[in-house]
Amino acid sequence: MSQGGRRSRRGVWRDRLGTPLLWLAAVRAVLSLAAIPAAAALFRDHFVVLVLLRPTKEVLLAGGFALRAGRVAPLALLVAAVPLLVLGVWHFFALGRLYGSELNGLPGWGKRVLPPDRIKAMCRVLDKRGVPVVVLGRLAAFPSSVVAAAAGASAMPVRRFLVADAVGALLSFVVMVGAGFALGEAYDEAGPWVTAAGVAALVGLAVFVGQRLRKV
Repeated sequence: MSQGGRRSRRGVWRDRLGTPLLWLAAVRAVLSLAAIPAAAALFRDHFVVLVLLRPTKEVLLAGGFALRAGRVAPLALLVAAVPLLVLGVWHFFALGRLYGSELNGLPGWGKRVLPPDRIKAMCRVLDKRGVPVVVLGRLAAFPSSVVAAAAGASAMPVRRFLVADAVGALLSFVVMVGAGFALGEAYDEAGPWVTAAGVAALVGLAVFVGQRLRKV
């Protein structure tokens, strides 16, 4: 298929699916924000629901603590994380693929879902560094949704992205939950200061990885 044909086909799919997918992403963002004030209550009594709504690095880290305390099963933790940790990010890849060079034409609320400047900057990083950004970006201090949208906009092959992101998502899950489990043991054996130092080291590592990946 010619390049013009591909653009035409993309336009058809964008007209059919673009707005519903944007609204779905907006709803996802609202639910994720709503989970923040409810996090304390959910952490005590319904941790799986918290993971389902907001499977971020800090929540998965807390999941390791909850796993160590026996308040959540590992399989339940994994199953709750998958919808947004994996499929939710692939949703942004689809949005990036649909909108591509049309990001600046989005309505104001659409640009909050798909920020053009951040996505274009990440496209440049992906053009330079490729798949490692997708994998290691899962451990970095920037949103995986932006990386996914940029991968879609930069026309990274679908299979390559899905495999790389699945590997990165699994790596992120194992690292964060495992670190939370280990820090929970450290809290019991050595007290809160060791745990606090461990959390600070993880945050520093995420920032460092993010800065290294952004360098073009």
